Amino acid sequence: MLNYWNRQDNPATFETLEEVREHAVAATSAIANNARFPQILNPKLEDFPKGLVYVYRSPNLYGGETGARNNTSFILFPDGRFETKEAAKAYLESLGLIRIIDEAIGTILMIMPEKAEGYGEDDLQHCYPLINALFSQKAFVEIDGKRCVPAEAEYCGGYGKTYMFGVGKGADFMLNYVAGSRDELIGRVAGFFTYGGKMRDDARVSQYVPAFLVNPCGVAVQKFRRANKTNAYSLSEGISRFYNQAVPLRQVRTARDEKGDVGGWMEKAFRSMFMFIQRSANVMTKYLEPRVAGSYQGYVPAPPITRFALSPRNPIFNGRTVVGDLQVTLKHDKERFSDVKSEANSLPFAEPGDYLDCWYEVLPQEVLNNTAPARSVPLLLANHGGGDDHLMFLDETGILLTAGQQGFAIVAPMHSGITVIAGKVLPRLVKYMLDTYPALDPERVWVTGYSMGGMATYNCIGEHPEVFAAAAPMAMPLQQLTEETKALYEKLDLPAMLITSTYDFAAWDAENNHLNDGGRFFLQTYCGFNGIAPAEDFDYVTYPVIGRPFDSLQITTINGEWRNGEWLLKNGKGVPMIGLNVTEYLQHSLWPGYGDIMYNFVKHYRRDQKTGEIIYTE
Repeated sequence: MLNYWNRQDNPATFETLEEVREHAVAATSAIANNARFPQILNPKLEDFPKGLVYVYRSPNLYGGETGARNNTSFILFPDGRFETKEAAKAYLESLGLIRIIDEAIGTILMIMPEKAEGYGEDDLQHCYPLINALFSQKAFVEIDGKRCVPAEAEYCGGYGKTYMFGVGKGADFMLNYVAGSRDELIGRVAGFFTYGGKMRDDARVSQYVPAFLVNPCGVAVQKFRRANKTNAYSLSEGISRFYNQAVPLRQVRTARDEKGDVGGWMEKAFRSMFMFIQRSANVMTKYLEPRVAGSYQGYVPAPPITRFALSPRNPIFNGRTVVGDLQVTLKHDKERFSDVKSEANSLPFAEPGDYLDCWYEVLPQEVLNNTAPARSVPLLLANHGGGDDHLMFLDETGILLTAGQQGFAIVAPMHSGITVIAGKVLPRLVKYMLDTYPALDPERVWVTGYSMGGMATYNCIGEHPEVFAAAAPMAMPLQQLTEETKALYEKLDLPAMLITSTYDFAAWDAENNHLNDGGRFFLQTYCGFNGIAPAEDFDYVTYPVIGRPFDSLQITTINGEWRNGEWLLKNGKGVPMIGLNVTEYLQHSLWPGYGDIMYNFVKHYRRDQKTGEIIYTE
C-alpha cells in the first residue's frame, strides 16, 4: 500500500516571513514522503530585511513529492507599507485576493518597500533571493554530504503558476525594475498586472510576458506590446487586447478605471487571462548554443528559446476544470488491487509488498451523470514520472488541457515504487474504469507516460496490448523485451509513438543528435510488431535524426519557439503505425506541449473488441 497523499493539511495562515521561517521546517518535515530528505531553512534568506514580507497560505495546500507545484502563487507589491498583520490582511481581503487564492489553492506573497518613499534598486535585489527561495520546490542543497531541501519553498507553495500584481508605487516598481529584470523574476511570471504606475522612457521589458495594464501610461503599453511582438488588436467591453497572432498567449490587455476598483480588475485579469497560462523550466542556458543545431533543423530558421516556457493550462477550481468542466477526483482504495504486490521497489520511500491504492479520475460531467451515450468517450491511462505528483504530471504535460478541449477521460495512477507491476495491475485499473463508467469506450483506450511513466507504459503494452488501441511513451526508451511479449504481438498490432527531445538524456544521444540505443530498440521492436521492416542499419547521413527510411516528416514550431519534428512509418496497408516525435532544446522535464502531441497521434486509433484489429481513421 502506497498510502500517497499530496496535500499539506494546513489551516489558513497569515504570517510574516520571519514566522514562515520559524514554522516551515517542522511543517514540511511532517508531509508525506518528505522524511527521506532533511528539511532546512534556506541560507539565502538569513540576511533578508525584516518586516517587509507577509505570506498568506490557503487551507490544505498541495505538498509532498513535487505536489507543491500544483499551487498557485500571487506576488503583490502594494502602494505602501502595512505595519501590522491585521492591517495587511485586511488589505488583501479588501482586494478579494484571499477569496480567489482559497479557490485556486495557493499562496499570496506581499512584498513591501524597504523605504517609506517607495521601491528602488535595493528592493529589486532583495526580490531575487526571495523569489528563488520560495518558488523552487525540491531544490536540493548538499550539507555535510547529505542532500537537504530548503523548507520555505514547499511551505509557501507555487512554481510555474505565478502571477504578479502591483498597485501605485508597487506598479511603478514592477514597470521600472521588475519588467527589465533577469529570468529569475520576469521570466517566471505567467501574468503581470499593474494598476496605475508610470514607466520611465529608459526602462525596458526584457522579454515577453502576458500583461494586463489598468490606467497605464503610453510608454508602458508600447514597451509591453513590443516585448510580446503583438501584431493584432481587438476591443471588447472596454478592454483593449493586443496580441501575437501566431502565439496568442503573448498579449497585452489595457483598460481604464475611474471607480478605483483595484480588486475587481485584479480578479478580472486573473479569471479572464492569467489562470489559463503557466511557465515551466525546460531548458538550461548552455543548451541554447548554436552547436546544438542538427542537420534537419535547416527546414526553418532557428527560433529564440526562453528559459521558462510560456504555455497554456487548464485551471482547476473546487475539483473541476475550467476548460471542459472535467471532474478531478483523487481516489483511494486499499482493497481493490491489494492482491498484486510489488516484490521490489525503485524509490527510497517504496517498500516490497506495496500495491496500487491511489489514482486520479478525470471525467467529463456527462460520464459521471450517465448522460453520455454508452461507449462514446475515450479513456487515457496516463502514467507520471519518477518523483512526480500525478496531478502535476497531467497539468505540466498539457494532458489536462487537451482532455478538456477534446472531451476524453483520464485515469492517472500513483505508481511510484510499483512500476514493476504496472503491466499486471494497470490494465485491471482500466477495466475497473470501463466497468464503473459505461460511457467510456473500450475500443478507444490509449496509454501514455513520462520517464518512469514511459516504463510503466511499456510494461502495460508488453503484458496486455489487447487492452489498448495506441501507446505514446514519453522520454523513455524500450529497455527489455520478454518472450511472452513477442508471442502476444504475433497476433496483435499496436500503434506506438516515442515522444522525446534533443536534450532528453533518457532517450536521446545529444552529442550525436539522434536516438540512443534504447530509442533505436523501440523503433526496431515495434516496427517488427506492426508489420514494418526493421532497419538493417541506422544511417544518420541519409536520414538525419531518425536514421532509417520513413513515410512522412512534419516540422512545426510550437508556441513560437519550440521546433518539433514528427516522423511516421506506415505498414503494408498504408496505415501509420510507428511514430517518432522530437522537440528541439527541451531537457528531460515535463513540457505542456506533450499533451497535444500525444493526442494527435493516438486519436486516430481504435481496437475492434471482437476481432482485436486496429482501426485507423483520418
